[in-house]
Parts: sequence; structure tokens; C-alpha cells
Amino acid sequence: MAAMQTMLLLISTFFSALLFSYGQSASNVSAVDSVDSIIRDRAFDILHGVHTGVIYDVPLPANLSGIEASMMRLRSRTFWRRGANISAFRIPPRTLPVPQTRRFVVVYQNWSNWSSSYFNVPGYTLLSPVISLLAYDASNASFGGAIQLAIQFNLRSNDTIAFRFPKVAMPGGSNSSMKCAWFGLDGSVHLDKMASLNSCTTRSTGHFAIVEPSKVSINASASPVRSTKEKVIRVVVVLGSGVVGIAVLGVAVVGVTKLVKKRKLDEMVRRSEEGQVLENVWVGGSKMPSAAMRRTEPVIESEEAP
Repeated sequence: MAAMQTMLLLISTFFSALLFSYGQSASNVSAVDSVDSIIRDRAFDILHGVHTGVIYDVPLPANLSGIEASMMRLRSRTFWRRGANISAFRIPPRTLPVPQTRRFVVVYQNWSNWSSSYFNVPGYTLLSPVISLLAYDASNASFGGAIQLAIQFNLRSNDTIAFRFPKVAMPGGSNSSMKCAWFGLDGSVHLDKMASLNSCTTRSTGHFAIVEPSKVSINASASPVRSTKEKVIRVVVVLGSGVVGIAVLGVAVVGVTKLVKKRKLDEMVRRSEEGQVLENVWVGGSKMPSAAMRRTEPVIESEEAP
């Protein structure tokens, strides 16, 4: 039982470490969400008294100096008819916030030199700062309502949100390898081709950047497909090696346990044999120990006895 518990503990520890090493996200999700929440709260602080459809700068605390943020309050009906332009983003008409609400707030962010501290694309290098477009429900702003919204397009249209990265000097001769990166809320990264130089398109809100393969990736001869296959093979090899190693260790633990028990039994037999030597006799079909029998010698109690 103890050996089995040891094996289970080792297996659990091994797979936990393996999943941790292979389950890391491409960006620091919790830290990004924390910064988004701070900027959202600051945007809602200045919401009262602002005009609909006008862009306002959002003042941020000193510990976020370097990040730029702005906001715009919108009405859903006007948004459906006209769309909206907020900083680098151009949202076409016939779009609606989801879940639908009468009023909502659109927040723009430019992470500037903070981008590489919060966002990472494995195998790629950030060429632009990360910019963000997020939407929140503003219908119950006075009651602290700040539900994050998505953007829904007319199902019959192929419209997208177009955005251009400001003040980005792109390296010459690398346009073909550059990609638009969209960072999901779960830390995942989705890559797509660029619409034009410095420009990308999307059909959702979120965080975005322009990336290109890092020098290490460019110098590597393996293709992305081959690289993916090699990663899978490495994972399988690690899993197989771990299972085999744990199995061998389990067999060794069981063997040592049996050996210890056998030695204890041998010791008990040896001690019993040193105490009294018993002969063996057969009774029926069974062999049983038996003490040697000796007849008591007669002793004459009196010389006068006949």
C-alpha cells in the first residue's frame, strides 16, 4: 500500500510539473486584466458630464505613466448608423455592442514602451506598441456597472474594424514576414496577414500589435509545421520517458519491500531454530515438527527393594 501511494504521488508530481511547463500563456493575462481594469475605472470616473461622440483623454496614475488612454461615450442607435472613429480605430456603420445596451463606452489604449513587459509572442518580436480597443456597458454607470462588451457586425457584410499603428518605423525588406497579432483574453495569440503597411483589420475588440519572426526563428531551418511536429514529439518523448521511469521506480520499490519482508521472515526462522531443534515427522500427508522422545530412566529409590 505504501509503495502504491508513493507511485501515485510521484506520478501526480511529474504530470503537474509537465503541465505547468507547457501551459504558460503568451502574455501575462492577470497583469493585463489588472491594467485594463484600472484604465476602465479611470474612464468611468470622467464619464459624467462628457459629450457623446467626443474623444477624451483618460488620466492615469503615476505607476502607469507611459501608457496612453482615451475614451468615447456612444449611443447604440447612432453607432449603428454611423460607426465610430476613436484614435487609431475606424469602426464601420451597422455594428452593435453585444450584449446590446443603450449607451456604452469605447476605451482606446496605447501601451507604448510597456508593451513588451506585458505581451509576448513566442518566436516573434514586437515591431509596434500594443494598442487596444475595449468596450464597456455605460447604461448603469452611476451604479458601478462596467460589463465588458463585444462588437457584432451585420451578418451580411464583410466589414471589419480597421486600425493603423501610430509612429511605427518598419524595418525595410521585412514586410512579407510581418503579421498582425491579436491577443485573446485567455492569453492566446492569433496571427493574421497585414492589410497594408502599418495597418491591420479585426472583427473583434482586444489588444493588437505588429510582429515579425525573431532572428532565432529566421535562422532556424525548420518550418513552422516541422517545428510544431518537433514540439509534439518532444512532449510525447518526455511523457513516455516519465511513465517508464515511474514504472521502473515502482517495480524497484515493490521489490525492495518484498526483500525486506523476506529478510525479516528468515531472521525469525533462524532465531526459532537456535532456541530448540525439532525433528520432523510425517503425519498423513503433512510434514510437522516433533520433539525427540526419550524414555525416563528408572531409578531405584531403596536398595532394599527387590
